[in-house]
Amino acid sequence: MNLRNGQITVGELLSNPAVRRLAQQEFPGIMNHPMLHSAYNMSISQVMTMARGRVPQVKINRLLQTLESL
Repeated sequence: MNLRNGQITVGELLSNPAVRRLAQQEFPGIMNHPMLHSAYNMSISQVMTMARGRVPQVKINRLLQTLESL
């Protein structure tokens, strides 16, 4: 999957069923989180910036590699 140098949006990512499954697997309950809809227009770079310190960098890197391989 082309992440467009981190500029692909969360909404674009989640339109892919494989990404939705991956998100649910890596972050259980995320698909029902009340703030998810607010992130739909955010780029993956913006989300990663917000996740730093809350999600281990190793997990972020692994997730990006997996997304790129889809």
